[in-house]
Amino acid sequence: MQAYSNRSLFEIARENYKTLKKHCEDLLEEGYWEKPSEILKQSVFDVLDIYVQAILVSYAVFSKHYMREDIEFLLSTVDSNHFGLHPEKCIEDTVVAQVERMLASPPILLQLCDLRDKEKGTRCAETFFETLINIVLAMAYLNSSKDRYVIQFIQEYYNKSHIFISTRMNCDYILDEKYVFRKICSEMFKTGVHMKAEQAIHHEAIVGGLYKNVENQFTARDALELIKAEESESIRENDIENQEVINQDVVCEQVVKENTYEINETQTQQEQQERLTQLLEELNTLIGLDGVKEEVNSLINLIKVRKMREKFNMPVMDMSYHMVFTGNPGTGKTTVARIVAELYKELGLLSKGNLVETDRAGLVAGYVGQTAIKVTEIVEKAIGGVLFIDEAYSLTNNTSGNDFGNEAIDTLVKLMEDHRDDFVVIVAGYKKEMEGFLKANTGLVSRFNKFIEFKDYTEEELIDILKMMANKSAMKIDEEAISYVTKQLDKMTKAAKNRFGNARGIRNVFEKIITSQANRLVNYEDPTIDQLQQIIYDDVVDVI
Repeated sequence: MQAYSNRSLFEIARENYKTLKKHCEDLLEEGYWEKPSEILKQSVFDVLDIYVQAILVSYAVFSKHYMREDIEFLLSTVDSNHFGLHPEKCIEDTVVAQVERMLASPPILLQLCDLRDKEKGTRCAETFFETLINIVLAMAYLNSSKDRYVIQFIQEYYNKSHIFISTRMNCDYILDEKYVFRKICSEMFKTGVHMKAEQAIHHEAIVGGLYKNVENQFTARDALELIKAEESESIRENDIENQEVINQDVVCEQVVKENTYEINETQTQQEQQERLTQLLEELNTLIGLDGVKEEVNSLINLIKVRKMREKFNMPVMDMSYHMVFTGNPGTGKTTVARIVAELYKELGLLSKGNLVETDRAGLVAGYVGQTAIKVTEIVEKAIGGVLFIDEAYSLTNNTSGNDFGNEAIDTLVKLMEDHRDDFVVIVAGYKKEMEGFLKANTGLVSRFNKFIEFKDYTEEELIDILKMMANKSAMKIDEEAISYVTKQLDKMTKAAKNRFGNARGIRNVFEKIITSQANRLVNYEDPTIDQLQQIIYDDVVDVI
């Protein structure tokens, strides 16, 4: 076996990758990528990077290659790191799942090469395949060792891909140790291009003696004869392939569409994970709402594990994603509903993640037949996202005979079922009233089984919210002013606090403080930046 240094293997892989890029350039220049480009919205070179990296990741997992050199080899071979791999980290399960789904789809680049072969009489697909194998072999021979899994991996890859190639590869290709030894001991390994028979003789000195220890005494002369025989073999049409693929243009377009989701998912997976992290950070940094944060985080974890089980075709319990938010006004229900809508989108439960807010007035009409129309219209706006119904109990607390609230509920329940795969409803209101609301219609009880209680903010939390509002407005509230507002909040009776409205009330207080400050500063001839930023005791007196 010829010894290659790691550096030379890195260079050989890169050289073979350049051969693949040359094939892609030919496909691009000759118009074969025009139709896939319209559908995928990706360059042929991006698709090549993703495909080559996916094959190498698949081999790394298959052969249990997780060493630093293997990951560095993988990253140095292609131009772009589409899977976000790092030499210091193992390959993540999410990346492995993406790769498995991608390689389960037909290889679009190989198919386009095969289409070119049929139309131009070339052997592009065969060379493309051989060049990919060279890169895999280079990775297998890192650290002067031959990985024992590589032949099995090549065989399995060939079995999945050869049906898309109608050239001589569909003849009796024998992918065994002889095939591997022949490749690594010839220029084929370095360039990805078949040697001609007359060139092989010049490599006899290199090949000679390398196969003495191989079973069956496969010699250098045997290797040379195989090369000559392969080069003189005529290209044979595959009847089975021709029957399966009558119109290559139609098949190509179909394959491109099948690959669209996989490639797009690969490129957006990291962005989705980052967005999911940002949304959870936004939720967890909200002031107060500890119980709400715990409930939502538990729900997200449940959904994640559910999806893991689905990936392995394990049974999962039916789950409703509709929710009931209970609590007084101003406790952050709308804010959390918006975050939940976006979280559901990043988790793949909703297609848009938008939030549509409404109440009784937006759902109930005053004439027969109009309520159903209003409900349908607003649900259609919310499909793909969350419909947030504030004070939902008002749909059932009207005792007059001509009320159409129940009609709104009946219509809503039906539409929730019709669009259950891409539509979520969150209803909100006072706890006691919401319990009565759910009992008013048996269809509601079965669909809303997730309850989250939003407790009133404490005085300390309201002060923190006030400081946060001031900070966002580049304002600073001095300690004397803070002390005054705190004392006024402490003096409030329970009824007064209910009227105050929690965060909504403190927002009103802040707006009054800003107005009071402006009335004070307008008398300054030339206020400084510090004065414009400072809120003092005089600004907060009598605003609460």
